[in-house]
Amino acid sequence: MPTLKDVAKKAGVAPSTVSRVINNSSRISEETKEKVRKIMDEIGYHPNINARNLVKQRSHNLGLVIPYSTEEAFADPFYSEILRGIGVLAHSKGFNLLLLTSSGEEEEKKTVLNAVRGKQIDGVLLLRAKKEDQLIEELTKLNFPFVIVGRPEEKDKYYWVNNDNIAASERVVDYLIKNGHRNIAMIVGDKNYIMNDDRLQGYKNSFQKNNLNINEDLIVQSEMIDYQSIYMLSQKMIKEHPEITAFYGMSDTMAYTIMQAMNDLQVKIPEDISIVGFNNNPVSKLISPPLTTVDINIYLLGNKATELLIGVINGQIKKYEHTIVPANIIERDSCRNLN
Repeated sequence: MPTLKDVAKKAGVAPSTVSRVINNSSRISEETKEKVRKIMDEIGYHPNINARNLVKQRSHNLGLVIPYSTEEAFADPFYSEILRGIGVLAHSKGFNLLLLTSSGEEEEKKTVLNAVRGKQIDGVLLLRAKKEDQLIEELTKLNFPFVIVGRPEEKDKYYWVNNDNIAASERVVDYLIKNGHRNIAMIVGDKNYIMNDDRLQGYKNSFQKNNLNINEDLIVQSEMIDYQSIYMLSQKMIKEHPEITAFYGMSDTMAYTIMQAMNDLQVKIPEDISIVGFNNNPVSKLISPPLTTVDINIYLLGNKATELLIGVINGQIKKYEHTIVPANIIERDSCRNLN
């Protein structure tokens, strides 16, 4: 089995240089790194990661906390895309990903804290922002590196990456109003998630800015946002309020469900009802009709959050900071101009 010394000899460098290449040291030129890595591949040398981690007291794992079970998460294209953004950056920096899933808040806290205390992870990516989040409080007490994908309640206290959900939501409702829609229905998810509050605020801001009255009957709060709940609720809303001309889905997956519910009622999209979504999942351009939505740059969200977390882990970033990733409307065929 090839050794580190074999690599050094073939590359014509010192063994310490090979070690620095393995650790991606900034002291080694990219040319030397490329040369050494090529030789490592040629002779089949693989560094003993476990031994290296024991010396450094590092696991080289990032813990990912998602707000659903694994099965539910991977049914939502948002998570597949954000994990792609996370994975590419993490891999380039020598980190692996560890999914920390659960079916409830207490179990989530226990799972994550066990991974932290067991030194299974070097940092945590929280792929959601909640109110009065006990996990955030515990990680802060432990002074353990974590980054939130979303806006926390205390904006200046944590490391986080997000879109400006209020402004983006306001713009998409502006778009509907510009296209002649006044009776715009909205199903709002769990109020414990800050994103839902922000997107609702954007909706209200748009109506107020355009000097239009808000019909509160067309805004429905639903703790459950699974397929069956949204399907039944959207059908109930359109039957009770035939004046609705547009549905604003607070996520693309919600919009897909509303589209299916309308199709099953023989309500044509966009002839009879317009539908817009939020996220611009990769699937949104493939469905029929293609969905008008807000592109939140999911891949970039994951990439930037990972970059920030690794900077915190490596001690390169020591003061709280956040990044706002731009969002823009993608016009497709699911929205009709009523003017």
